[in-house]
Amino acid sequence: MKKLISLLVLLSMVSSIAYAGKDLKTNYRTALVLAYSPTNSVYEDENVKFEIYNEQLWATNKTNKTIFIDLSQCFLVNNGSSYPMFEKETNEKKASKKKFSSSIDEFISIAPSTGSKQNETFICNLGRGLYHKYSSTESYSENFSEYEERMLTLINELVNESLEGDPKGKEYLGTAYRHLTEDESIHNLGVSLSYAFNKRSDEWNPVVLSTWVSDVYLAPFYVELPTELSKKEKRGFGVKKTEAAKIHIKADTPFEFDEDKSPVIVCDWKGDFKKGTFELSHTWVPKKSGMGFGKLLFASFATLATGGLGAALFTNIEDTAYKKAVIFDGSEDDWGKMSYMTNTDLSKFDNKR
Repeated sequence: MKKLISLLVLLSMVSSIAYAGKDLKTNYRTALVLAYSPTNSVYEDENVKFEIYNEQLWATNKTNKTIFIDLSQCFLVNNGSSYPMFEKETNEKKASKKKFSSSIDEFISIAPSTGSKQNETFICNLGRGLYHKYSSTESYSENFSEYEERMLTLINELVNESLEGDPKGKEYLGTAYRHLTEDESIHNLGVSLSYAFNKRSDEWNPVVLSTWVSDVYLAPFYVELPTELSKKEKRGFGVKKTEAAKIHIKADTPFEFDEDKSPVIVCDWKGDFKKGTFELSHTWVPKKSGMGFGKLLFASFATLATGGLGAALFTNIEDTAYKKAVIFDGSEDDWGKMSYMTNTDLSKFDNKR
């Protein structure tokens, strides 16, 4: 009798879990997920270590002397073309014609190592050439580069595969995936810079870092926002750590990676198949107590008119947005009933599991 009761309880639990899965409601958007190869994304010598992760460049001083980076010798690399960090023009054709070289006499200083664990120094953001509108009839750089051609071709394939996940063939419910070699990659980014121990040095040490997309997904994603502390919970002086905004991807992870140093970029993707256009945007989630998503974008791009990238390039976006954790739930995970969310303000997501 006891065995029968135990069996009935177990069956009841299983059925309730299965029912709960079907009862789930998920507000989702579609993401273009780009996983970058870590092969050349780290430069290290006896003095300093530079790393590309979380769409940003970081540096660690390994010496007991201050290291200086000369911004006039700093260049961003996007799809094989270099651009001065302070130059607002990212058009490959125009940049090559102008032969522009920054004359800004400014430096970034990296503090000496104190002997204990040395925190990385934030240098700049690197997503400059990725977030914009793409068209199958007009290139962002006037002439289609080989990277753009490969991206548009691949997107066309992924879109059709993703639509197969919807019985009606209208929403991008399915997960489409490709693994790419370096020669097949749809995007590469990097940085070229020089450092020295003296601002007026005649001998600067050149550094080049680069990385390329090795895995790409077109997949649903949703945001699980961190729990906000109540006024009562904020009282006192005990440590209250802010959780990360969790970006859930309906896909299998391409490889194991450190969440704090993620090589994965999740781009909010909005496409119009009939017009042959799509647009890529950030998936950073603005803090509710800080500026809204619109203001966050405005603050980033308004600086383009005043001094190249200016503050947008050298301001850590995590100052105004939640720390972001990318989580691959698996392509077969049960997300319940999925409804496309038209609002691009990712702080409006409220999917709790």
